[in-house]
Amino acid sequence: MAYQIAECYRIMGDVKHAKKQYESLYKKNYQKDNPLLLYHLGNICMSENDYEAALKYYQEFKKRSPEDSRADVMIESCNRAKNWKETPTRYEVYPLKKLNTRYDEWAPRWGNPDRKTQIIFTSNREGSQGKGTDQWTGQAFSDIYISELPKSRNTEWPGEWSPVATYDANSIINTGVNEGEACPNQKATSLYYTFCPQDKKEIKGCYIYVTTKKGKDWTEPEMVNLGIDSFNYVHPFVTGDELTLYFASNKPGGYGGYDLYKVTRNKKTKPFEAKDVENLGKEVNTAGNEVFPALRGDTLLYFSSDGHYGLGGLDIYSSECINGKYQTPENLLSPINSEADEIGIMFDDSPALDPKSKSPYVEKGYFSSNRAGGKGGDDIYYFLLRPLVYTIAGFVKDAANLQPIDGAEVEIIGSDGKTYKTTTDVKGYYKFDKDKIMGSTTYQMTVVKPKYYRENNTASQTTVGLTENTDLKQDFKLTPIPKEPIVLPEILYDFDKSDLKPQYEDSLLFVYDIMVQNPTLVVELRSHTDNRGEDSYNERLSQDRAQSCVDYLINVKGIDKNRISPKGYGEYMPRVLTSDMTVTFNKKQYTFKKGTKLTEEYINSLSPKDYQEAAHQLNRRTELYILRDDYVPGGDSIAPVADAGQINVYKQKSIPVTISKGVVKGVCFANNKTFNFEMVVGENNVYMNHTDATRFLKDHIVTIEDFEAKAEAIDEEGNIVEDAVLILKNFNLGDNEATNVKVIVRKGLTSSFLVGEQFLSNTFGKFTVNKAEKAIIFE
Repeated sequence: MAYQIAECYRIMGDVKHAKKQYESLYKKNYQKDNPLLLYHLGNICMSENDYEAALKYYQEFKKRSPEDSRADVMIESCNRAKNWKETPTRYEVYPLKKLNTRYDEWAPRWGNPDRKTQIIFTSNREGSQGKGTDQWTGQAFSDIYISELPKSRNTEWPGEWSPVATYDANSIINTGVNEGEACPNQKATSLYYTFCPQDKKEIKGCYIYVTTKKGKDWTEPEMVNLGIDSFNYVHPFVTGDELTLYFASNKPGGYGGYDLYKVTRNKKTKPFEAKDVENLGKEVNTAGNEVFPALRGDTLLYFSSDGHYGLGGLDIYSSECINGKYQTPENLLSPINSEADEIGIMFDDSPALDPKSKSPYVEKGYFSSNRAGGKGGDDIYYFLLRPLVYTIAGFVKDAANLQPIDGAEVEIIGSDGKTYKTTTDVKGYYKFDKDKIMGSTTYQMTVVKPKYYRENNTASQTTVGLTENTDLKQDFKLTPIPKEPIVLPEILYDFDKSDLKPQYEDSLLFVYDIMVQNPTLVVELRSHTDNRGEDSYNERLSQDRAQSCVDYLINVKGIDKNRISPKGYGEYMPRVLTSDMTVTFNKKQYTFKKGTKLTEEYINSLSPKDYQEAAHQLNRRTELYILRDDYVPGGDSIAPVADAGQINVYKQKSIPVTISKGVVKGVCFANNKTFNFEMVVGENNVYMNHTDATRFLKDHIVTIEDFEAKAEAIDEEGNIVEDAVLILKNFNLGDNEATNVKVIVRKGLTSSFLVGEQFLSNTFGKFTVNKAEKAIIFE
């Protein structure tokens, strides 16, 4: 008797009293004769979120009933549930307060599936048709109710649903006993629902009835013949074509308690018949209970079960039917599912914008649950899945000076086939926003800008696998096409020969790669000799050597002849070193400083002889000089390039200055550019105005490599940090030249340069300031 009382409490949903009764029996070792006690206790503990205690009962149940497959399922459920609860999905769940009361509301369905402006549901709230109480639940009998959306939908989804009304004012459907779990056809002209008649003389089950609308009234409901009437047939769901009816039943021949079935017919005018009923199979049905079926589309089945891996009670699952076979059900997980019961899910596919992301919801809908925190027993909840929002943004900067590049074109090509372009602003910034960056997509990125190499200009970003809103960042640093010639890897020739040796062909791969990666470049290949030999001979030899390199690139590597030309300069362009260089000659190393010009006079001043040979070796070179970067294939040709004019240096010992209020000002040269300077008495440093240093940087007269702190001298905005140390290649006053001069960059100077008096004397030698002649005169 005590066990029967516990069972009654459990069936009525009174978990508190059921647990108390079961635990009392457990202490008396009742499980020895009836191990199912352990299974029920485990279920109750799971419903209370006590997975540890549940696991103990399930493990004991397995020992006593090893043949019962439910034990293994529930043990594994306990193992999975904790992780599922700790790592919920991105769905959000909220109570639909307008429809809920302190009683039970469950099984929401569209009242008009074709328009989706009505919700019908089941409730045992006050005001139901039945008098007295249900002998099973001790509560009022259930009826079917309806709520509607107002015609004006100015509110955010799910909207303001109207006050709840009885679905059937004429009491044709709602009667004095339990009705519920209704499902209309698409146009709401027929209604299938669960009806539980009562008879004092015999025990009756619950059955599925159907009624049809005639005008504004419903016809007398008729029972759908699905099998032996001493069992339950509940939770109907009719497909859009009305040819298939899904339902749950505890009739014999199933896999467990309640199983899911379907019945089909050829025409809507024909009734469903019991002989056509078909069990949905063992992939869906278990030794437990499967109830509340619903179909989404033609193949995706949703239902509730306590026999698959779950979090406790009835969880909602989905299973896709492929080639007539249902696949392994997938748990919808937390927060849609909980340790309590979740039943009766439906989806809302109408368009609606998420106010947070301003994009359409990915998914939304309704279900019912008796989870903790509700207004009553079973409550109706709505769920939503907001779209993940992705962007790709970044900065495009000059690799040489870290300055932002304005007007660079950034292109993305998605794995979905869509292509978008944008350009950078004055800060070098670009962005592709959420309407262009989609989930589960990989993007190939390219950035181009005239006068910059097309190398290091590609990247890849992906949203595949991302589970949170993500702003992807992709910066680019483009290498500027140099204004000065590029010295190629060493190419040696036999004496008095111009033939390109096979072993040096690889040295031209550098040129080939640049030409292929940058198809708009037009270049000149320059060859230089040392200063020994006749001028005319050196000119001819250098021209022939340049020609042999160009011939190789055109004839062997396939470079367009209109994009490359040879030029021999003989000995007329001595090399100016852009960095410190060390040359090995006769197994000894010789070092040359950055800024050194390898003139004949300079080389002859070197000792020993091998030092001179090392310098001659540096002068013998092949260079790549970029003429332009706007080549258009077909009809384009190489434009003639004018030779640079010779630079004349005016030498003088006396530097003209102005003197006003004791301040000496004059003209200086920095990196071959003219500036004004101001002499500071007692100072040993040189300061450069921030504005002039910035112009040097933007014009590529200097790069980040010329700063003592390298890239750290430039902030995130591309500005030179205050008091950064810049190393100038040369600094001249008259014929006095200093190389590799460190200057401190500072804002707000009264002249381009502030030059310390001690710097002048320490660097260029003693001098005097002649006020009468208004000059600085070096000794």
